[in-house]
Amino acid sequence: MGEIYEIALYVSLIGMTTVFTILLLVVLSSNLMIRLLNKYGPEPVEKDSTTKVDPKTIAILTAVVNKLTSGKGQIKTINKS
Repeated sequence: MGEIYEIALYVSLIGMTTVFTILLLVVLSSNLMIRLLNKYGPEPVEKDSTTKVDPKTIAILTAVVNKLTSGKGQIKTINKS
C-alpha cells in the first residue's frame, strides 16, 4: 500500500513542477513581450478632440441638464458619436 502512495506523490510532484514551469515561462515571455513592445512598438495614436460643437446645441443641452437636475448638474464634456 505504501508503494501506491509513493507513486501518487511522485506523479503529483511531477505534475505540479510541470505546471509551475509552464506558468513561469508564460509570465516571463509575457513580460519580455511587453517590454519589447513598449521599447520598439509604435507610439499610441491620440484622438483629435478639437471637433467643434454648435453653440446652439450646447445651449439646448445645458437647458435640458439644468431642467432635469434643478440647476445642480453640469456638462463636463460633449462627445459626438
